[in-house]
Amino acid sequence: MARELLAETQRLQTLVADDYRLYTEFPRQSGMIADTFRDYEDEFRKRWHRLKPARPERKPDVTGHMPRVSYDDSGSRERLLYARYLAIAADLRIATVILRGAVRYGNAMTIEVKRAEIRQAVRQLADLIRNGISDAPDGAEPMMDMGKALGLEEIH
Repeated sequence: MARELLAETQRLQTLVADDYRLYTEFPRQSGMIADTFRDYEDEFRKRWHRLKPARPERKPDVTGHMPRVSYDDSGSRERLLYARYLAIAADLRIATVILRGAVRYGNAMTIEVKRAEIRQAVRQLADLIRNGISDAPDGAEPMMDMGKALGLEEIH
């Protein structure tokens, strides 16, 4: 399922990278593309919910203290992976809708930002498929430099 999401994202990236196709084909196809990403969202949400851990019955031990809760269940990594796929699919759906409006109204800066977000999504998906979830804490992933992504850095 993740590979199909990556393939769809790569098709979107190819479509929006070319100005001619962006202005001629994308407006007609953007609704179907957004619906496709919504379908991926729904599927990953279902998978995420299926792996939801059952709440263990917690009873005080012989000393009267509540036992510590262990968050290291076997499905947590897979659940986190589905949550990341879900978030990426949602971001792509939203980016597609915003990009459709930017194309309609000729907002060049928004178009470039959304193109950069789509490229970043392709990289994130490929990395997740290849490497899975890293042990880095949440938020420890390096932020993308938007100036670099938009090609605004100086060339020496």
